[in-house]
Formats: sequence, structure tokens, C-alpha cells
Amino acid sequence: MKENHKKRYPLVSILIPTYNRPHYFDLALTSALEQTYPNIEILIGDDSSNEDTINLVQTKYLPAHSNITFIRNQRNLGLLDNSLNLFEKANGKYINYLMDDDLFYPEKIEKMMAYFLNDHKEEISLVTSHRNLINENGTPFPDGHLNQKISKTDTIASGIEVGNQILMNCHNYIGEPTTPLFRKQNLIEPFGTLKGRRYHFSVDLASWIVLLSKGNVAFISEPLSCFRLHRDQQLQSYSKQIDGIEDLTHLIVTAKQYGFLQEREKWEQALIEVLNWIQKGFHYYRKDKTEIKNRLFQCQELVHNELSFP
Repeated sequence: MKENHKKRYPLVSILIPTYNRPHYFDLALTSALEQTYPNIEILIGDDSSNEDTINLVQTKYLPAHSNITFIRNQRNLGLLDNSLNLFEKANGKYINYLMDDDLFYPEKIEKMMAYFLNDHKEEISLVTSHRNLINENGTPFPDGHLNQKISKTDTIASGIEVGNQILMNCHNYIGEPTTPLFRKQNLIEPFGTLKGRRYHFSVDLASWIVLLSKGNVAFISEPLSCFRLHRDQQLQSYSKQIDGIEDLTHLIVTAKQYGFLQEREKWEQALIEVLNWIQKGFHYYRKDKTEIKNRLFQCQELVHNELSFP
């Protein structure tokens, strides 16, 4: 793709919320700037408590790259509100988040946009791909449960059917926020929100369900991004796991209103699967933690009520 053909290609907004990770952020931003797709804007929302990130961007990047917009938040917004703020300011017809500790491969946006550029009837709402898992030093992990493939080959599938598989298996086949590219107009609810409820852990799944209800999903079998696992994450903390169980319960109970799980068998399978996750939560908190147990009991009661419907 040549620069003089830039106007032929719709604008893609890459949104990078960041907080106190200048080293990882530097790598992430570099990977965004190395994209081969010719029409990209990069919006950065800085929630940092120090000057390291702003100094890095002002000295290394802003003088050389006119397509970067840097926003230093006046107060700490938190990840979700920081992400929402970037979404509202994005000018692109297409959106791809890039978490500040993750990476894009250079042809990610180009290969994903090829599907949208050929989608003349606008039947695709989201394009995703396989993604590699890397550690804090960038060394790949073997593929495993976390990054299971939707398909062994490139494919276009019904958003409803893929959503059903996500819900029945309680597994995020689309990937983390860094992974997919989507049409901005199809995300009709704020990022991380489903039916008016803000999610606290499964933020991405809330939005993937909204997008999958709006059209098909294209899946690219080669890895086009990297999801970094490192010690600064709190994804496996007990409190986050309970947040995730509450999110998952709401996700499945609400999904029918978006066209998913319309068959009784699929609906029951999804409810039983989330009950398994609730039981795991009880196992983590065998002792004490009354408040946590009460939250789990509420989830359990909600699912049991749904299962009792004819």
C-alpha cells in the first residue's frame, strides 16, 4: 500500500489506554506505528501518576508522527473510563484497542481491513485472529486453553453462532481488547457495558456480545497480535475472579435479549456452565469472606431461577 493511495482506505483508530508502564507502552506504540495499513490514527490516554510516559511521547514520538493524539488525563480515570474517553474521541470508522502491555504484528490492521474492504454489504461487524501469548520479556508461551482457535483456517462465521459457543463454553474465543478490529457504528452500547451494566472484569466480552449480535465475525488463523502475561496483572486475584463470575452470570442471563441461546438446550448448557464457575468461586472462599459468599449466592440464585423457567 502506497502513501498516495491513502485516501482510498477508511481511517482506523488505534486506541491505547496506558498507566505507569512506559517500557511496555513504548513497545506497544512502536508496534502500532509499524502497521502497513496506510490510514491510521493513534489516540493515547495517559492515566499515569508520573511524567515518564508523557516525557517519552513528547520527546520520541510527537515530533515525528502527526497521526498521534496524546491525552494526559487530569485525574486517574481507571482503565474502563480511559478506554471510553478514547472511543468517544476516535475519528475512525473502525476501532482497534491496543492495551499498553500488548503488541501488534505489522500486518495486523492491513489483513483485518481486507475483510471490511471486501464486505460491500457490511455484514461483518468484527474481525479477529489467533493471538500469541508472551511473557514479560516477550518470550512466547505454547498455545493453550486461553487462546483456543475458533477455526483452524480463515473463516467467516455467524456472529450469533460464535456468540453461542462463547456463552455455552464460558470462553472468550474472540480475544482480549487488543485482538479484534470492529466497526465503530456497531458498538451501540458503551465499551464494557451490556444492557446498562458496566462490567468489572469481562469488559471485552460485554462488547463482543453486542458486536456479534450485529453481524458476522471473520477469523484469521495466523497470530496477528500478542497478549502479554506478567506479574503486574491481577487477572487471577480472588477478587477479580468473583467480579468475573458476576459478569459472566449477567452476560449469560442477558444474552437471550440479543438473539443468543434461543434454543432451550443451548440456554441450559450455558447456565450449567456458569454454575460450574460459581461453584469454583465457593471453593476459593471456603472460609470466612461472608460478603464474597453473598455475592456468589446471588449469582447462584439468579441462575437457578432461570433454569426453573419452562
